[in-house]
Amino acid sequence: MEIIVSFFQEFVAKFLGQAPLLMGTIVFIGYLLLGKKIYEALSGFIKAYVGFKILQVGTGGLVGTFKPIIASLTEKFGLSAYVIDPYFGQTSAQEVLDGVNSLQFVGYVMLIAFVWNIILVAMRKITKIRTLFITGHIMYQQSAVLLWALYWVLEGSTKSPVSMLLVVITGFLVGTYWSVMSNLIVEPTQEVTDGAGFSIGHQQMFGAWLSYKISKKLGNKEHSVDEVHMPGWLSIFNDNIVSNVVLMTIFVGTMMFIIGPDKFNYDTNKYWFPSYVFETTAYFAVYITIILTGVRMFVSELSESFNGISSKLLKGSVPAVDCAVTFGFSPNAPSYGFIFGFIGQLIGIGLLLLIKSPLIVISGFIALFFDNGTLAVFANKSGGRKAATIVPLISGFIQITGSALVLGFLKDNPLVIGWMGMFDWATLWSGTTILTNYLGLIVPISLIILMLIIPQVQYKRNSKNYFTTMREE
Repeated sequence: MEIIVSFFQEFVAKFLGQAPLLMGTIVFIGYLLLGKKIYEALSGFIKAYVGFKILQVGTGGLVGTFKPIIASLTEKFGLSAYVIDPYFGQTSAQEVLDGVNSLQFVGYVMLIAFVWNIILVAMRKITKIRTLFITGHIMYQQSAVLLWALYWVLEGSTKSPVSMLLVVITGFLVGTYWSVMSNLIVEPTQEVTDGAGFSIGHQQMFGAWLSYKISKKLGNKEHSVDEVHMPGWLSIFNDNIVSNVVLMTIFVGTMMFIIGPDKFNYDTNKYWFPSYVFETTAYFAVYITIILTGVRMFVSELSESFNGISSKLLKGSVPAVDCAVTFGFSPNAPSYGFIFGFIGQLIGIGLLLLIKSPLIVISGFIALFFDNGTLAVFANKSGGRKAATIVPLISGFIQITGSALVLGFLKDNPLVIGWMGMFDWATLWSGTTILTNYLGLIVPISLIILMLIIPQVQYKRNSKNYFTTMREE
């Protein structure tokens, strides 16, 4: 029995939790199901694996470059607060669960959720679920944070290990969320990506769907952020790389000058501070270009190979992948999301200070950029520049205030340093945690049932093309 448990834990950590390996394996299986030769399937595996690794290098570079700037800004103004960032939320979850000898249960939650997702797709004729969630690191984060949050409001006062009942319910809840929300965003994602054949499996699936829907009433999609045609010398801004560098130099560069050179660890023998600022902000365009390269590499392999899984193994299924893959379809939108999302977050922080909130929530770069950047991509496709401005602004405000609300119920443990902060976690999961605090297990159980109704409604609205075109008519 001990060998089985050990293998199970290794499988969760070293396969399901490793997104590039999971992605490459799925591509490999897909090509074999399509009847490709073994060396062709292996080639697809390598390209998908390397492509996703390139994507991770780009996203990691963005985080590594800009996260210290946010931290320095916080230090400059002497704020001691909780950070809304997926890794701060994950760390809080791991520390709290480890403190009650329950960290190993995160793997149980993750495996239950993944198997449940597969079952729902396999029973698609009944469930109407088409999407398989395969973003490994996100799967682990969400399993850990939701288990921690529900444990703390339901069983935390006992200081005993997490009950197996809660582990099972959390597994089904997370798996239902992966399945239903990635399924909900299928059609909008096809519009955003020009029919690339995948969906989003990340932290803002509900938020992206909401962004796409409401943006139709906020602006005109013909006025895209990527189609700003400037006259004369301003035509240099027609280039995505140039416009990204200029925008980030003005916005982030101003922040760096406010913080001051003494707060940055740079080689004064090599740089003047202004040249250091410019190099730092120019890296934004560098990492975006890296992300686009990785996206092009693994998306082409995934889209083709998943036809094998979709036609032979899980008919009608669609892969749900990292939100950053959408950035290549609207290169200027993430900049809009970052800038206006940051302004929205500043308004939210100002409100907390104004009402003398007992806790302060501060920005984390991942929620700030990847969350609001994704919402801006969907908003731009549906409502153009105006929507790509308004939606991130509102989202930033919600990220701060929604996270502050839920942290009010979780902060009593000294091991807590932050919350996930992404849109879905500042809305859906913050609300679920707070309601569970008052009403108990009936809340997550009811939420599972309610979410499973959503694909049924989707199917009734588009039954003719639901399992084929993945587009709304």
